[in-house]
Amino acid sequence: MNNIEINNIKETALLVILDSVELEKTMSHHDLFLLWSKAFENVGIPIYIVFPDDVMKLKKFYRFYNTDIHYISDVDLIERLDCVQEKVVFGKKYKVILPKMYVVHDKKLVIEQKRINNKMIKKLYIRALELKFENFIKKIKNSVDIPNNLW
Repeated sequence: MNNIEINNIKETALLVILDSVELEKTMSHHDLFLLWSKAFENVGIPIYIVFPDDVMKLKKFYRFYNTDIHYISDVDLIERLDCVQEKVVFGKKYKVILPKMYVVHDKKLVIEQKRINNKMIKKLYIRALELKFENFIKKIKNSVDIPNNLW
């Protein structure tokens, strides 16, 4: 994975790249994140979904779903993350956006996942938890008893 900094995301987060909101396959991936959004929200890990669609289309989309998921329109980021692929179908060239997920920690991409399904979201959820609470886990591992100041 290339060493790309994500300056706009300051906390441990899940970054997701999806194709246009008008595509059925995109909506099936989006529905998975709707199912997982409460679990991520409960532990303070935000979900950022990046689309190639314009901002106005995303605002309508966001109002319809009214979730805690952050919707972003950023074609440059999608290209920087190498999520754009050219395909040739019957002699015509098309650009396709490959869906990917990343865990962002300390403004860096820590882990990349190219498959989006429940099992892979769970894997990234656990990894994000480990990163977010690594200092807390180290304190507990290094202590003999549970000190009062941890809670």
